Amino acid sequence: MKNEKKFILFVVAIGLFGATICSAAETAPIFGEINASPASPTALSTVTLSVTISGVTPSEVRVTVEECNGQTGICYPDIQNVSMSLDDGAYKADVTLKHADATYITCKTLAKTDGTWTASEEKRIDLSENTNGNTNGDGDNGGGTPGFELLGVLVAVGVLLIIIGRKRA
Repeated sequence: MKNEKKFILFVVAIGLFGATICSAAETAPIFGEINASPASPTALSTVTLSVTISGVTPSEVRVTVEECNGQTGICYPDIQNVSMSLDDGAYKADVTLKHADATYITCKTLAKTDGTWTASEEKRIDLSENTNGNTNGDGDNGGGTPGFELLGVLVAVGVLLIIIGRKRA
């Protein structure tokens, strides 16, 4: 009889513990993948970040964006923390990048539910090179050293004149 009471008490305790864990799991948001538009932005551009959140409706959602330079191994200390708004079932935010020499960004979404902040997995987004214009102020649009195209043309004309001169002689 004593063993039966202990067994029943044990089963009830396990049930209560399981119910507590299940109810705690229901209050945590489930994060989807962080998406960027454009998918491969350039340094100093504005990127739209979006994420879906299911499970619970958070009272506030934010995204942190850290810019890094993969060549130097330096991440800049001015991490942006931008509020996201709900739009068509996804939380979205526009973030303007600040560093011209950044080669990638890392993003993390934070959701506040019942006064507790929960963070998503961190996502790395590689930046593409800016080929549409000058970002460093040196007058060059990234096409190499200016003026040396003319040197190649002059060498080609000189070689052509030497070849034509030899054929006539």
